[in-house]
Amino acid sequence: MARLENKVVWITGAGKRLGRAMAVACAREGADIVVHYRSSEGDAREVADEIQSLGRKALLVQGDHGNRREMAGAVARIEREFGRLDALVNNASAYPSVPFEDVDEGAFFDIIRANLYGPFLCSQLALPLLRNADPGRIVNLTDWAVERPYKGYSHYMASKGGLATLTRALAKELAPAVLVNAIAPGPVLEPEELSPEKRERVLQRLPVGRWGSPESIAQALLYLLETDNLCGETINVDGGRSIG
Repeated sequence: MARLENKVVWITGAGKRLGRAMAVACAREGADIVVHYRSSEGDAREVADEIQSLGRKALLVQGDHGNRREMAGAVARIEREFGRLDALVNNASAYPSVPFEDVDEGAFFDIIRANLYGPFLCSQLALPLLRNADPGRIVNLTDWAVERPYKGYSHYMASKGGLATLTRALAKELAPAVLVNAIAPGPVLEPEELSPEKRERVLQRLPVGRWGSPESIAQALLYLLETDNLCGETINVDGGRSIG
């Protein structure tokens, strides 16, 4: 039997990059997938088609994951379509680089809404369904750099640091009915604008000597959706960057 046979997994921001890899990996292991997207409809439909080609169901859900009305509607659709929800993966986020002195109030609250309030909201709305699973799971995508912040990302780092703390708080409050953990990705998918010099500097700081892949994040997710004895933990999938 597949590892996630007949489970239902909701992945926010499932149309691209890490979200796409996680959605397809879960479908390969037997799960039906709730494919959430905000504006990347074409990408989300491609992911849904791939999931369906694997013989699993894909429910497309559009909306702002920081909007209560829209996400309440998404949860209602999940309940109508599947009658259950086994796992929520809070993947959707924003990653802007802005010097600290240039971060205005609007930019600060936008990033908090996207990276902290959105996961909080989706977890809260999904909780009644997750409590009926055995057990339910919440997996948050944080960042290895929460412990060693990047320059120029102060508001982003604040949001991900808050999400790391929220992970531990919810783990303590919701267990044993719902197990809450996190994945902290490191360098994954080289940015197109990265210069050869910067690329080399990153590689020198990676003990494994290579960039990670979306598939490596998906492998960590599968483990967290299967194990029953991790609660409040964060798995660094960073090629050793946190010790490099």
